[in-house]
Amino acid sequence: MELGCERPFGQMLRLCLVLTVVRLATCQSFENFSKIHDDVLIHNPRVRPVLNYSDQLTISIALHLMSINSFDTVTQKLTSTGWMEIYWHNPLTMWNPADYGWAYVIYPRADKVWRPKLAVWNSLKELKPVGEHYVTISLVADGGTGWYPAEKFETSCPVDVTYFPFDTQRCEWVFFIWGEDIHIRQTELQNLRPGIDMDTYTTNGAWELISSRAWREELGDGNGNRSVFLHYEVTIRRRPSLLALTVLLPVVVLAGINVFVFTIPSESGERLSYAVTALLSFGVFMSFILDYMPSSTETLSIVAVNMSCLLVLSAVYVLCCVLSLRLFHRDDHKHPVPKSLQTVIVWLEVLVCLDPPSRNKVHVIKVEGTDASNNGKARALKRWRHDAYTDPSEMTWRRVSRTLDKLFFRFFFVLFLASSTAVWVILSVNYARNG
Repeated sequence: MELGCERPFGQMLRLCLVLTVVRLATCQSFENFSKIHDDVLIHNPRVRPVLNYSDQLTISIALHLMSINSFDTVTQKLTSTGWMEIYWHNPLTMWNPADYGWAYVIYPRADKVWRPKLAVWNSLKELKPVGEHYVTISLVADGGTGWYPAEKFETSCPVDVTYFPFDTQRCEWVFFIWGEDIHIRQTELQNLRPGIDMDTYTTNGAWELISSRAWREELGDGNGNRSVFLHYEVTIRRRPSLLALTVLLPVVVLAGINVFVFTIPSESGERLSYAVTALLSFGVFMSFILDYMPSSTETLSIVAVNMSCLLVLSAVYVLCCVLSLRLFHRDDHKHPVPKSLQTVIVWLEVLVCLDPPSRNKVHVIKVEGTDASNNGKARALKRWRHDAYTDPSEMTWRRVSRTLDKLFFRFFFVLFLASSTAVWVILSVNYARNG
């Protein structure tokens, strides 16, 4: 019975001894990693790692966007932070893991390994290879090489301000190999993913990221020479709440109350000062909006065009007020109202539904009769007669001024409502369509 118990115990003891020997044999010690560095990293890092120098080296790239730091639409500069995954096969840095304690991956210094001179084509900073400051490199036993540079990008981004501040912009990063001989085509670039990786992205308070995409482009010179570019594009949409409340809404309110200058009585003496003050206020708000727009662009903002029209209308209000005040203070005895103008004013009063003075109101004469063709039913016939223009004493320059003020107010108020509504509908529809 005791011997039966000793046999399983002996088998377990032998198994533990075997596992211990294997563990000791596969221990990844400091000496193993040091020996890999000494044996593998012996090649010149400035020479392209290929066995046959006429072969192309395929480089796969993926871009990880971390944040959009700022987007200056005036200078058309996008500042962002991101890091990249760059992979290629290096046959000169292969080793047998069994000879080094089954060590599969090492992380050498950046200056010990060849790296492609990858640069950003549309960079606004000095044109230099990426990954000069924040670099991590990994070497795998089968020759796979991974390079993970991090960079702060400052790139140019053409701005389309047509629908400002409900605009959507498309910005891109264009990568290429700096200093490559296009006659030999030493490297071949390709994308790892169809878009930009957003796993580490932090949202921006002013811009909302809608989508991203990546594609490869080849440009030739007609002689068989080609250059390869990798494009990474993001579509971002402005968050318009702040600008709409602080810039556009005051402008719309100012344009609305500016029309009411024609309702101020001419006797008050405040009409002209009110109109000039509103005109100057428009100029101030125009400068605010221009600060958010590019200094030179191929597109024109609908809001800027609308504000320019409102500014011109504000100047027209001043001229109309001057004309109305001149007519209001004109002497009726020295310069009576001409007959032709009396007729025009009467018709304008009818147009704007303005009652003439009491003695010249419209007389309504009601005539009742029978018509045999309609089986004897009565029909009411109305006839209107205007006597205003026949009595020059009743048509004064103050009446002319009052009628023009009513006409100006209603015409310009309808024009303001129509233009503002059209602009806001266009902006809202475009914003909803891009959403």
